[in-house]
Amino acid sequence: MNDSNESGEARVPQPATAIASHLVHPDKADEYFAAQTAITDSARRFPGFVGTEVLGPIPGMQAEWVAIFRLESNQAMKRWMESPERAQLAARIEACLSEPSHMLLLASDDNAEPPVAMIFTHRIAKDKVDAYLAWRRKAIEAQTHYPGYLATEFFQPHGTFQNEWVDIVRYDNVDHLNHWMESKERQALLEELDPIVESMHAHRVTGLEGWFALNRGPEAMVRVPPPWKQAMSVLFALYPTVMVLSFLTPLWRRLPFPEQMLIGNTLSVASLTWLVMPRVSQFLNFWLAGRVRDWKNEALGIGAVVGGLALFVLIFQAI
Repeated sequence: MNDSNESGEARVPQPATAIASHLVHPDKADEYFAAQTAITDSARRFPGFVGTEVLGPIPGMQAEWVAIFRLESNQAMKRWMESPERAQLAARIEACLSEPSHMLLLASDDNAEPPVAMIFTHRIAKDKVDAYLAWRRKAIEAQTHYPGYLATEFFQPHGTFQNEWVDIVRYDNVDHLNHWMESKERQALLEELDPIVESMHAHRVTGLEGWFALNRGPEAMVRVPPPWKQAMSVLFALYPTVMVLSFLTPLWRRLPFPEQMLIGNTLSVASLTWLVMPRVSQFLNFWLAGRVRDWKNEALGIGAVVGGLALFVLIFQAI
């Protein structure tokens, strides 16, 4: 299999998605929930797992349960769909349904540019919520006329830990997103928004957010590498990055020390974000997203990090 594009650069597989809808028999709701929990837990332990979300019925709008699974590539999805463990758990689910389940597979095009998103957070006074919702509907309607617009997801404040409205705007590529962000129509909409919001913030979902795969949503079963694994992974990437950049220090050594630090830190963060960490996360994915309490896998991952750091030390000592 050729994993490179025409320019010779490594081609990173894009995630694949499976969407299953289940019309559950009223007398078997408990059995269904147990089976769905089991298949979700199984998917979380499967190599290549990215995320999952289970949506319950909504009276008057949606009679079925909907389960969404995302794996890191078409190949990973194929292995999951054909795995004996999934087949056994899927049979348990089918036994709880009033009619056969419906499955939709969304394969990815690895040659296509991956989608991009902007996250906007807005702090809104209670008496301005209706005005904000009306503004958001107007903004979404405007975006539908721009090329590359995919969707807008939004989340309202929830208690102490989230006191802002969150909007996630998705486009099919960076150029189309920038076209919308720089458009005169969006600038006019921002002027309308200014008297409505108390504060706002926006950032693009690239860079640091891509260091580790994260789930989202209050109903999603989240699987995130524990902090100590994240710290070891960042150290594994940071040490050689800083050492390599230290050889460039003479280029700006005559500058005052604060400027030297600023240049060095800027290059370090940029290198980690767009060059080093994506590859380190990919290399250590078997460990970062590995099965819980799999001690052989844990030992292999720790050994890879420690051994890699030791190798870097020997290399830099020899230079």
